[in-house]
Amino acid sequence: MDQKTAYRPLLYLLCQSWQGLAEPALQTIRNKLKHQKMSLDPSHIQSLCRVYVGICRQLGDLEKARLFCYSLLKEGFPQPGKLILFMGNMWSDIFTSKEVINRSIQLVARKCSTGQVLEYLETFLNWEESRPVDIGVMISSLLLAIQRCPQMEFQMSEQRGEDLKESMWEYVFAIDLLCSYQKWGWTHDHVISKELWPIMDKWIKNRKRSGSASSPSDVIVATVLRLIGRLGQIGLKEGFSSTVKNISSVIGDFLRHAKEQDVPWGVQLAAVSALCELGPSSPSEILEAIGAWETVTRKRLPPAVSTDIAEVSRLLKP
Repeated sequence: MDQKTAYRPLLYLLCQSWQGLAEPALQTIRNKLKHQKMSLDPSHIQSLCRVYVGICRQLGDLEKARLFCYSLLKEGFPQPGKLILFMGNMWSDIFTSKEVINRSIQLVARKCSTGQVLEYLETFLNWEESRPVDIGVMISSLLLAIQRCPQMEFQMSEQRGEDLKESMWEYVFAIDLLCSYQKWGWTHDHVISKELWPIMDKWIKNRKRSGSASSPSDVIVATVLRLIGRLGQIGLKEGFSSTVKNISSVIGDFLRHAKEQDVPWGVQLAAVSALCELGPSSPSEILEAIGAWETVTRKRLPPAVSTDIAEVSRLLKP
C-alpha cells in the first residue's frame, strides 16, 4: 500500500469531521444575526458574513451561500450592499448564476447601494456593462414568465402533498424579495391588485364557462395563491393588518366554496397555505374558514399543512 492510499481513510475522517462541525457553526451565525442584527456593530456583522461564506466555500455549497445573501436583503440588514460586496469578494461564484433569484438579489443589492459601495459592486459584478432595470418592470416580466409556463403538473411532496415545482418556487421567492424592497403600499397596489387578482379572476370565470384555452393553469393559480400569502407577510411586518385581513377574507371565501366548485386539490392546498401565512391578520376568521373547508373535504391533510394550521391556532392562545 503506497503512502497516498494509506492516508485516504484519515482524509475521509477529517472531511467528515469538518462537515459535521460546519453546519452547527453556520446555524450559530444565522441565529446570532437573526436576533442581534440591529444591536451588533456593523464590522462584527461583516466579519460574521465573511466567515459564513468562507465556510460555504469550503463545503462547496453555493446554494447555501446564495440563500444567505437572499436572507440578508429580505430581512432588512443594515448596509446590505456592503455585506453583499464582502461576500462576493469572498466567493465570486455566488453571483455567476443566471437564475431569477440571483438576478433579483443583484438588482436589490444595486438599489440598496450608493457611493463607493455601488461603484465597487458595479465593477466587481460587471454591472457597468448593463443599465439598471426598474424593479417594477422586472416583477412584471417574472409574472408574465409564470403565466407563459407550459402546462405543468404539481410536484408530489411527502410533507405538502401537491406542491409547486422548484422552478415555480424560484419565481415566487424572486418576486417576494423585489416586493420586500418596494414595501407594502406599492406591492398591494401594483402587484396584488393589478397583477395577481386579475389572474385569479380570469381562472374562476373561465372555469364557470367550462374552461378556455387561454385560461391560466391550475399550477399557475396555485403559484399566485402562494405568492399572495408570502407578499401579505410584508404588509403584516409593516403593520397593515387590516388590509391583509381583507385579502385573507377573499381567499377564505374562495376556500369555503372550493369543494362545491370542484377546485383541484393542489389549488385548495395552496389556498390553505396562503391563509396560514396571513394568519396573524385575523386568526379566528382564518381558522373558521379552514375548519369549514375541512368539514366538507374530509381528506387527510399533508403533515406540513396540518402544522401550519396548528401554528395559526397558537396565535389565539393567551
